[in-house]
Amino acid sequence: MALTRVSRFNRALIGFAILGSSLLAVPMSAQAVPSSPPAPQTTGEVSTKLADLAIKNEQLTERFNKAKIDVAKAQDAAAAATRKAAQSQVALRKAQKALALMVSAQYKAPTFSRTAALLASGSGQGYLETVEMLNLLSAHQTDVARAASDATAASNKAEATAKSAVAAAIAKRNALTKQVDDLQVQVDKYKTLLATLTEAERTSYLSQNTAPAAQVAQVMASPAPAKSAGASGAVNAAMSQQGKPYVWGAAGPDSYDCSGLTMWAWGQAGVSLPHQSAEQQGMLPPVARDQLQPGDLVFFGSPAYHVGMYIGNGMMVHAPTSGDVVKVSSLANMSDYSGAGRPG
Repeated sequence: MALTRVSRFNRALIGFAILGSSLLAVPMSAQAVPSSPPAPQTTGEVSTKLADLAIKNEQLTERFNKAKIDVAKAQDAAAAATRKAAQSQVALRKAQKALALMVSAQYKAPTFSRTAALLASGSGQGYLETVEMLNLLSAHQTDVARAASDATAASNKAEATAKSAVAAAIAKRNALTKQVDDLQVQVDKYKTLLATLTEAERTSYLSQNTAPAAQVAQVMASPAPAKSAGASGAVNAAMSQQGKPYVWGAAGPDSYDCSGLTMWAWGQAGVSLPHQSAEQQGMLPPVARDQLQPGDLVFFGSPAYHVGMYIGNGMMVHAPTSGDVVKVSSLANMSDYSGAGRPG
């Protein structure tokens, strides 16, 4: 027994020795080594990533704005369907009451028949008049019964439509809540990356598409003439908001996103626009780029994810993206131009 235990012990030692020698034989390059920290990003790399995130944020923001519009439409449809269902219920109750009165009257009245009418009639003409009256009563009863049946079917259909519309509105609202979360994650990524730049680098990055102050002052001192009082009012309203921060989903008066600014500015001129760039582009008559006039809206991306207002002299005022403010930019420096439209 002791010999067996020693043999087992020796075999275990030999096994460990073989394992150890095999480990020593593995080249150092194949063994796990701690990964080195990623190299710091250059300012140019950060700026490129920021520009990419800015576009993605704008796209998400405008999808969020579209979802808000869809929710509002769904809620309106649900409210209208609910009102129709209530009206159908009123009509059903009236039809049911008429049917009940008819049945009650028929139950209390003596039973008539054409034979009884013949026996009770003193003449052939009297018999024919009595039969005609019975025919009219029968037709009326049929109409009352049919009206009650139709009202029941209409009420059931309206109630089902209302329930479906309410369910659709709830589903869209829930989807909107998820979009808010997704958008905030993207915005936080952008802000975190922007914070890695020094103040000077951040100012340089954000000013890439900013028109020089002297040029903006010159435009404001002698603005290009607008073709209508409405367009002039919209331009003045938009320009008065310079310096206010970009906030996704905002439409003033303290902060804006891109379509929120154009909606608000034209709203000051009495023109109603939806809070979404693609919807704004879709509802406006198109304008060629070489025919742009102050007040026209200029769009970027297809479907449009960004919008600004043309102010003349090749420049536009817009709310660019998170971390930035409402400002004037040169249209020539903007990428992904996809068209223009003229409100008013």
